Amino acid sequence: MRFVTKTRLDYLQSMIQAMGNDDEHKLALHILESIKRDIEENYAEIKKPIRLHDKLKDRSENTY
Repeated sequence: MRFVTKTRLDYLQSMIQAMGNDDEHKLALHILESIKRDIEENYAEIKKPIRLHDKLKDRSENTY
């Protein structure tokens, strides 16, 4: 996870925790943790963007 993203998520978590400890806040923290997990698990997939220009160029060079 990018440091900037982690910093923002951590800040959001501290804001939610400061609001209280009722069921809605617990749910918000649970959702936030789920988002963090999803980002960590899927980061490798989004780390390197797909470059369509390069893909199309390769395809056109291999056309007979």
